[in-house]
Amino acid sequence: MANKMNLKIITPDKILIDEEVDAVYSKAVDGDIGILPNHIDYMTALDIGVTLYKQDNCCGCISIIGGILQINNNNVTILSDKAELGSEIDLTRANAAKERAEARLKLEEVKDVDHQRAQIALLRAIARISAASQAHKL
Repeated sequence: MANKMNLKIITPDKILIDEEVDAVYSKAVDGDIGILPNHIDYMTALDIGVTLYKQDNCCGCISIIGGILQINNNNVTILSDKAELGSEIDLTRANAAKERAEARLKLEEVKDVDHQRAQIALLRAIARISAASQAHKL
């Protein structure tokens, strides 16, 4: 157990992951973070991005749409409103969402377009595409 830690990713709908892993890599709001067993206790806010984990000789990718990451006694817990396994993401749908968000952002002169919302939608789509693409390569 000394060379492993527990990764638990929780959304309002379900526990997405509850596994023993070797390493976790995620995107915090203030930069990327890598976590290995016996990491000091730590808590940070997560940004929209991809969380990777290594488990024996395998890797997993999860699209995380913000949240909180906490490390305590070799337990890494991520609480997020929305998280998806890269292997379960519909890449066609994610690409379509990206194109819609990019089109909305190009409409700068239109006052009805909420640019902040469009930018967040674009970041979400990019994270989903990245997680799905990486999952298919692993």
